[in-house]
Amino acid sequence: MLADYHLHLENGPKELEYVKKFLDQGKSLGLSEIGFSEHCYRFKEAKHLLDNFFTAPRNVDSVKEYLELLNQAKSLGWPIKIGIEIDYVPEAESAIREFISQYEFDYVLGSVHWLGDFGFDLKEHLPRWETSDLDIIWHDYFNTLLKAAQSGLFDSLPHPDLIKIYGFYPKTDLNEFLEHIIKEIAKTGVALEASSAGWRKPIGEMYPSRFILGLIKKYQIPITLASDAHFPEDVAKDFDKLLVNLKETGFTEYLRFNKRQRIREELK
Repeated sequence: MLADYHLHLENGPKELEYVKKFLDQGKSLGLSEIGFSEHCYRFKEAKHLLDNFFTAPRNVDSVKEYLELLNQAKSLGWPIKIGIEIDYVPEAESAIREFISQYEFDYVLGSVHWLGDFGFDLKEHLPRWETSDLDIIWHDYFNTLLKAAQSGLFDSLPHPDLIKIYGFYPKTDLNEFLEHIIKEIAKTGVALEASSAGWRKPIGEMYPSRFILGLIKKYQIPITLASDAHFPEDVAKDFDKLLVNLKETGFTEYLRFNKRQRIREELK
């Protein structure tokens, strides 16, 4: 069994027919289960969690309708899990906790896309990279990722080294710092995501890097699998390469979830 737990419906109609396109694509590539984890900022009920120039015009959907649609798909016997991807903002931790408590998800992803008002993976913010202290940005990112892990809010943290997306690397060697972060994350019990999405981004490599992947294995952190597909044709894209990297690093299993309870699966 293989599962892709990071899919987005935002670019199509909120209809069963569109959901099925993701499912059919996954089945064609050998998946036994898929999981949707829509961006939390899409939902009007979550506007207070992250409200800025980027999220405001995209705050148009209803979490209630999202859940109804996917529960309807489940009722048809479709192998689907219902998740959500929440941007972790340290100042909003209490509000995030309250939001999560109101709904029944199979799993909750906690991602870091923002460092203050810097949406570091946005094309609109590319010029800011040119004038930023890269060492500070990388330290801020991974310290925030650690806070997300320590919050206890999330089941898995997606694309754990997303900060590399445009290839802006620090001048100093951060390997010792990164090992410290991964070691501390291991103490929290949260999973980290292995994602093929990076091969479709400017960086052109999986998330996380082979170095960080080795640390995740070293400290026995469980993983979830993801393509971060925003369109049906990207479901499980490059999973063949993803699995090669995981097996070469020594991974033999990954996690699925049901109502936020872990299910360990053999990695085949």
